[in-house]
Amino acid sequence: MTTTLIAIALIAWCIQIIFSWLQIRRFNRAFLAMKRGTYLGIGRNETTRFKPRVLIAISLDEHQVVIDSVLMKGITVFALPKPIAQLHGLSVANIIPENIFPNDSACQSALIVALSAKNNN
Repeated sequence: MTTTLIAIALIAWCIQIIFSWLQIRRFNRAFLAMKRGTYLGIGRNETTRFKPRVLIAISLDEHQVVIDSVLMKGITVFALPKPIAQLHGLSVANIIPENIFPNDSACQSALIVALSAKNNN
């Protein structure tokens, strides 16, 4: 019985490692496919145990206008990267995270972090 439980735990652990690797690979592919500008920022929200983790990557051109973006949000390893269409074409000065994500404080926080390095320069 103990051997069976250990074997099940080991198999579950290996499956989780494989799914995590696939998720990282999906994000890296989306990230590498982004149009490159003069600034590329990545932000994530503060992590809590049972709320979705959010990763946002944005790319700005030389005029500080968003030319590409990626959002990855989820609790499980099945989260997929998606573009944030409402950001494309906006100037950094016109981006208000509360307007882009009105009901999602995690996405607002990640967007603020992604833009914060640009504002510090």
